[in-house]
Amino acid sequence: EPARSPGTAVEKSIAVLPFENLSEEKANAFFAEGVQDEILTHLAAIADLKVISRTSVMQYKSSAPRNLREIGQQLGVAHVVEGSVQRAANKIRVNAQLIDARTDAHLWAQTYDRDLADVFAIQSEIAKAIADQLQAKLSPNEKKAIERPPTTDLAAFDLYSRARSLLLTAGFSATSEPDERNAIELLDEAVKHDPSFFDAYCQLAYAHEVAYSVRGYDHTAARLALAEAAVQAATRLRPDAAETHLARAQYLYYGLRDYAG
Repeated sequence: EPARSPGTAVEKSIAVLPFENLSEEKANAFFAEGVQDEILTHLAAIADLKVISRTSVMQYKSSAPRNLREIGQQLGVAHVVEGSVQRAANKIRVNAQLIDARTDAHLWAQTYDRDLADVFAIQSEIAKAIADQLQAKLSPNEKKAIERPPTTDLAAFDLYSRARSLLLTAGFSATSEPDERNAIELLDEAVKHDPSFFDAYCQLAYAHEVAYSVRGYDHTAARLALAEAAVQAATRLRPDAAETHLARAQYLYYGLRDYAG
């Protein structure tokens, strides 16, 4: 890829910034993060787009006004997505807008007022609308991936979103063992609710590997076996998925590293 001067950005580049939680219950902040994360994941599945990782965008998780031009320059993207989520009883309102970070021009905006169970369809619709606005080419497999919900079980999605948030926060903390243990419990509950929740198994494998090797607070054969079981569950569900190959590679790396050298 040719070198670009500072301040220039690829036209089809995008950052999905943390969504604002407008729900009265603060616990729903995890849910808002989950919605943002799924939209980001859907967009990242499109090869024609350059999408900034969740780790990089979480630094902008704040209620303070954002300078989108500065954020665009810092992340090296031409476009940003902002949004909000409001959840009450069995209803949900999701607002999303696509902005050209170079000019502050609003390119697209939509508000979705739906039943709560429709949240998975909303996430797919937002991702497809953004891809369409950026004129990104979608292969049939990419379209299928965007339209596939991570789960259809709202309780499982809540548990998974909380666990994802804890694992991300734990990555920046030296005293993160309680958060990681809590995340594992939440993911175990998520896959009990939905035994076909592929993404939850991938996260579970990662969390067990962190416990076994990265942090090393449970460097036992039993912990490694739990990681392997999660990888096997993901493999049964989607043997050819890139996430499955990554989960298996991470498991082999952490597990075999002890025997190297």
